[in-house]
Amino acid sequence: MPSFDYERAATILAEAAFSDDQSVCQRHGITDRTLRRYRARLLSDPRLSAFVQERQARLAEQWAHELAPAIGAAVRFLRQAAQSADPTNPAAIRAVAEALKALAEIDMTRDMLRSRVGGDTWDFGKN
Repeated sequence: MPSFDYERAATILAEAAFSDDQSVCQRHGITDRTLRRYRARLLSDPRLSAFVQERQARLAEQWAHELAPAIGAAVRFLRQAAQSADPTNPAAIRAVAEALKALAEIDMTRDMLRSRVGGDTWDFGKN
């Protein structure tokens, strides 16, 4: 019987903390049952827990460095587009409303990420 792969399990569990189970399982070629077994083992295996904590910290830092600038650029673009939109054009009004909805979702996501990983790493730029 093969030995337990701590690195693989920790990577999968760390990603599952930031994503939905279905996409994580699909990406790693595992079943949801395997993911449930990993989670159950996490509760009683301090070594796995340490691996997962390290992976989650690494993922959070990586995502912060990649995601924050991209979201900042998108916000600046949406601000510019909203300012140049024709306020009498129904399509422009709908587009700005949709952009506002997207920005609200981004703000909620930022707050959620801050609560999960802490710190001000998730500051998407308020300029």
